[in-house]
Amino acid sequence: MYKFLSIAVAVVLLSALCFGQDKGRVDIFGGFSWLSGDPALINLSSSGPIGWNASATFPVHRLVGVVTDVSGYYPSCGNGCLSAKIHTFLVGPQFSFGQGRAHPFARFLIGDSYMNPSQITFTSNNAFTFGAGGGVDISLSRRLAWRGQVDWLHNGFQTTDNQRTEKHNVARLSTGIVIIF
Repeated sequence: MYKFLSIAVAVVLLSALCFGQDKGRVDIFGGFSWLSGDPALINLSSSGPIGWNASATFPVHRLVGVVTDVSGYYPSCGNGCLSAKIHTFLVGPQFSFGQGRAHPFARFLIGDSYMNPSQITFTSNNAFTFGAGGGVDISLSRRLAWRGQVDWLHNGFQTTDNQRTEKHNVARLSTGIVIIF
C-alpha cells in the first residue's frame, strides 16, 4: 500500500509542474457519500453505508486533470454490535467538459481500499480497487460550486470462509461543495 501511495503522491506532485503551462482550475471537493452495498458485510439488510468523500483535481491540460480521491465509510448493524471502517485511496485522469455554469466531468480511478472489519475475516485488509464515474459541478460563484457525482467501484475483498457473498461492485453517490482555485 505504501508503494502505491508513493506513486500516487508522485503523480500529483509532477502534475503540479504543469500549472504554469496551461490555465486550468484546481478543484478541492468535500462532501457526503453513500455506497450501494456494504463491502464489510456487516449489515447487508441496510441500504448501504454512509460516509464522506474528498478529492483534489490538478489540471494537466485545459480539459484533463489528475484527480486524487479519498473516502471513508463506517457501516454497523445499528445496535453497536458490529462495526467496520472502510477507506478508499484512488487516483486517475479526469476529463472536464462544458463552459459557463455547468462543468460535467468523467474519470477513471485506480487505487487501494483498506477495510478494518470487527468480526468477519477477509484474506487481506487491503484490496486493489478501480472504477469509473462522473458528475457535474454547478457554479455557485467564481470560487464555489456544488458537485453531484456517481462512481462505480470494484474491489477485490474476499472472505476467508467463502461462506458469504462478497460485495465486489458498488455504486458510490457523493455530493458536496467544490472550492475552485
